[in-house]
Amino acid sequence: MAEKQKSSVSFGMRYGYGLGEFGFNFLLTFITFYLSPFLTNVVGLPMVAAASIVTATSVVKLFGMPIAGALAEGFKFKGSTFRGWMLVGTFIFAIGGTLLFYPVKGNAGTLTAYYVAMFFVYWLGYCLMWTNHRGLMTKVSANPVDRVAVTAASSQLGTIARVIFSMISAAVVARFVMEGGVPGPGVQFTIKPIGWTVNNLVFGVIAILCFIVVSAITKKCDSNVVAAGGPKQAAPKMTWADIKNTFTKPMFIFVICAIFRVAILSVMGGLLNYYVMYVVGDLSIMQVYMVATYAISFLGALLVTPLTKKIGKRNVFIYTTLASALCIFALLFVPKTSGTAFMVCMCLFQFFGVFSSTLIPVCMADIGEYNALVKGSRAQGLTFSIGGFALQIAAVFGTAVAGFGCVAIGFDPAQGLTPAEALRSLYIYGLGGLSVLSALLFFLYPLTEEYMAKLREEKAPKAE
Repeated sequence: MAEKQKSSVSFGMRYGYGLGEFGFNFLLTFITFYLSPFLTNVVGLPMVAAASIVTATSVVKLFGMPIAGALAEGFKFKGSTFRGWMLVGTFIFAIGGTLLFYPVKGNAGTLTAYYVAMFFVYWLGYCLMWTNHRGLMTKVSANPVDRVAVTAASSQLGTIARVIFSMISAAVVARFVMEGGVPGPGVQFTIKPIGWTVNNLVFGVIAILCFIVVSAITKKCDSNVVAAGGPKQAAPKMTWADIKNTFTKPMFIFVICAIFRVAILSVMGGLLNYYVMYVVGDLSIMQVYMVATYAISFLGALLVTPLTKKIGKRNVFIYTTLASALCIFALLFVPKTSGTAFMVCMCLFQFFGVFSSTLIPVCMADIGEYNALVKGSRAQGLTFSIGGFALQIAAVFGTAVAGFGCVAIGFDPAQGLTPAEALRSLYIYGLGGLSVLSALLFFLYPLTEEYMAKLREEKAPKAE
């Protein structure tokens, strides 16, 4: 079968393309994990105000992907289909992400308007960068095996970036002032506020440099010119039929599954630092924790391709997601203040979670191919932007669970209210429940390797 063939993408192209994920993960991860603590512990906002801002930024995310998809399909830069918008998006991403962590002064209304606006700038840049980087995968890859190989390489480099990042972020976390070894009311970061801005500026520059390299490496795959001196290919105009034909049954099923799967990351991002501070009560484990979880995620990323070849994408997604749920529920049966037990459970949770996370963009590419074969849709960029839109719905949902879940249990560190047991339940049942739900829903995903191989054979041009 076609799925048994080896990848035709060279080592240099796979990891050259994947360098983009290495570049943006520094800034993306920092903002994911530290926006809420920055608002509460640096800017000094109460939890209700911070949760409102973070949730508002998640709602803003919903507009980023459709705008990015429309721009990607409606206008092409000379000489490229995806690389032009990818680079423009990276610059916007870096600027917005830097200004998002600038500690401004003012009343609640002023602060809300500023941080939501800066988040929109940052996120629009991310959407342009991400959508076109994912779209570029269809240019780099020649077959489904290539897609898995290219995505796995990206995941590996993204994990390496997070390992390096963890060493930096752990140093920031260590700047918390502790009272008798346990965070108390009014705990503040001792790092100078402008240090947060400079930190994100450095991460933004890393992203820009990496994507410049990605653009150079993939230039030969992403060009609107047939050959030197040959006729130029005008980018096909997206029609209403293309838009309509993108919304197929596999797309709807994928969107629902992806919402619950990716919401897990938002819940974890919103609660992790609080959990370690107020449940485990030992911030000294953060550096080891971050390095260990990302290192084991790298191991998982190495195994995605061989395991997918062996049992198929759908089975890998379902079984590993259920395994990650078991790991998070294991926290119910270990001492809650044991840093070692927490790290073991979370390392296994991250290890199994990386499989489904890596396969999400592969599924998007499969849906794009399905839509082209069955419906004749040409809107590859739109397909990725719709998939990305689903991920942002997931972010809104997950952020709301984390932020307003804290409000519901009466958790507000600015007021000295830190109910550890309630926070523990919110963390475990939030992550575990979403994992189980996403795995069960993925049983409905129809685009297996066998189905797609049969579809390609049916739609292949017949020899005269």
